[in-house]
Amino acid sequence: MPHRATLTDPDRRVLVVGPTFLDVVMSGLTHATAPGEEQRVEDCALMPGGAANQAVALTRLGLPTGLCTYLGTDPAGQLVTDMLEAEEVDLSRAEHTRRQNVTVSLALDGDRALTTCGADDVPALSPDASAPTALVADLGAIGAGTDTIARWRGRPTPTMVFGDTGWDPTGRWSEEDLAPLDLVDVFTPNESEAIHYTRTDTAAEAARALAERVPVVVVTCGGDGAVACDGEELLTLPALGVPVVDSTGAGDAFTAGLVWAYLHDLGLRPAVSLACAVAAATLGRPGGSLNAPAPAQVAALLRTTPLPEGFIPDFLNLIDDPAEPAVPPKSRQQSTR
Repeated sequence: MPHRATLTDPDRRVLVVGPTFLDVVMSGLTHATAPGEEQRVEDCALMPGGAANQAVALTRLGLPTGLCTYLGTDPAGQLVTDMLEAEEVDLSRAEHTRRQNVTVSLALDGDRALTTCGADDVPALSPDASAPTALVADLGAIGAGTDTIARWRGRPTPTMVFGDTGWDPTGRWSEEDLAPLDLVDVFTPNESEAIHYTRTDTAAEAARALAERVPVVVVTCGGDGAVACDGEELLTLPALGVPVVDSTGAGDAFTAGLVWAYLHDLGLRPAVSLACAVAAATLGRPGGSLNAPAPAQVAALLRTTPLPEGFIPDFLNLIDDPAEPAVPPKSRQQSTR
């Protein structure tokens, strides 16, 4: 079983580590724009992207959240900083760099194409920093902060670690890249990444293989939902049937939902159900962090959307009664199967 963090200490925040971008999101394309063509679209949005998607989504779900990242001192960076401060994301662990990363996202046919200027560098985790309730980072950042994270996990109330990975442009998909999984409680690769790393043929096979190395694996499959495994249970959960305008940031919102669920001590199936619901709530408008939902918005979506088979909305009780710290143990045990 993964570590269980706690929500009882107001001084302990969730910490997101990763590169941040100014996202310029264009939606409403009728076709892929050809070289030399100018195509006018119906909507455009500016927002913090990258790791900021997760930080904003977590904050809007009601979890105090900090962001360890580089923010530019240029006008684009100041815009991102202003937007993050307006969302009440804690930037005390952010550091400055001369130029802000920028991504242009073109949304088309339920997917998007990205063009980015910038780097994926992130500040080092300070060995003197206080331990967060939960850490959200990719395997590269987790590996770079091994000593600090190991110390956080050794506390009486250990930091819970949520890790993801990215596309390997070298095509090697080396097992050595997965070494930081020793420090991870919940691993959230996408289907392609999981299959490439495990040399399997399906998301389910990949989830089972990865669950031999980490307590909980949740493989995201885009419009097909998610496959999850905790070493005992293997579950496949379809995505909610909602209109898709733009999928930018949906995976980050999914992770934020998982973090919320595990910090509220939900079981595997209701945790993945909540993650799918939070992701679905971002799809109806262009942009990522701009569309991250509050808990009440997630509840409203579920009350007007047919729920897929196997979907367990136990978390609605917590949203309706936010003072309730967790699902009662009997309900929690019944909902994990």
